[in-house]
Amino acid sequence: MENDNINIVNDLKRLINNYMPEESSKDFIKALEGDISSPMGTDSPNANDSLVISELDKSQVKYDLPKGTNYRLLIDKVILHCEKLLAEDKFYKLLLDLSQLMLFAGENAYSLELAEDLFGKLNSNNEYSSIRADAALMISKIYWAQAYWDDCSYYISEAMKIFESISSKSGIAICENMLGTLYGEKGEFDKAQKHLENALACLKEEDDILSHAMILTNLGIINTIQGDYEKAIWNYKNSIERFKTLNDTRRSSRVYHNIGMLYTRMEKYDAALDEFNKCITLSFENNYLSNCAVAYIGKAFIYTKLKNSALADAYTDKAMEIAYKINDTLSIADIYKIKGMVQTDLENFQLSEELFENSIRLNKDMENKLNEAESSNEMGRLLQKTERDEEAKKYITTANNYFKVLKDEN
Repeated sequence: MENDNINIVNDLKRLINNYMPEESSKDFIKALEGDISSPMGTDSPNANDSLVISELDKSQVKYDLPKGTNYRLLIDKVILHCEKLLAEDKFYKLLLDLSQLMLFAGENAYSLELAEDLFGKLNSNNEYSSIRADAALMISKIYWAQAYWDDCSYYISEAMKIFESISSKSGIAICENMLGTLYGEKGEFDKAQKHLENALACLKEEDDILSHAMILTNLGIINTIQGDYEKAIWNYKNSIERFKTLNDTRRSSRVYHNIGMLYTRMEKYDAALDEFNKCITLSFENNYLSNCAVAYIGKAFIYTKLKNSALADAYTDKAMEIAYKINDTLSIADIYKIKGMVQTDLENFQLSEELFENSIRLNKDMENKLNEAESSNEMGRLLQKTERDEEAKKYITTANNYFKVLKDEN
């Protein structure tokens, strides 16, 4: 990539223009543009250079991750400049937007630092209760992204208390949506659906198109897992229309990933690859690393099904690089599962077993019941393939018990 810093500067320019008059922002934006003159990374030799693959796959596999130090320098400069110029409430909202921007970019540690500083700063200031609640929600999102469920739950409850104290229905809806995503990631889908429906009941759509779109997306995920594909597609299409209305390409790209997952479950692999590619293309443009990681995993899984072990391995390697950078343990657990499937196809059974064991262990630690069941199922199939039927039984039973709860016959 020529210069990944360009993307972050463009985002910052849009933010700054939202917060201050054009005459105040012009010179400062010029200075920011001067900061992008040196490249953030250069092409390096890649172990996958020998792969015979399409140009699209090649560009995705060889994607250079942006460097967080450059982000830090730019954001610190913005904060220093804007603190002097903006009214307090505007400055606090800018800090929230910057924290969100860093989460999109996969800079979780810096995102958390910004949100926690803001949350602490507003500790006893009732004047900015709503902003403090938003800061608590921002912290919960960061912990959610890293599967720190207890911390995530704590900050959602802190936000909920504040929103209830100021009778903010839209704020309560966002908290209910976050609880829905939390239980969804843990594989407790009945609880997830209940919270998401509570969220919709609190919302007036015309007041908050963004929150409505996010809830519809999350309901689509639950519908997909429960096998209600028609309802899932309806929810995804409605959410993506709203995101496009808001010009929210980052969240639109995540919905493309979700549609890719739906088509994968339906075994429509060409359609799924198209959706994953849409997600990755948009995410490249915005340096949204979290989206790239999950879409790479989606493509890798399909390539295992298509018996293209080399390409599956290349995509899991890149996904691991991203997931490690953003501390996404759930994705790492999924990557171990897919790598195990690749090694099973290559008949490297001992390595495959180790990879499945790592996936099961991480999913247990993260309390992700669905992914644990899927990895247990793969382990059971491996053990059956190597004629270790007695050992296979406990893994197959663990998987089947969970899938029965989901009523997933496959």
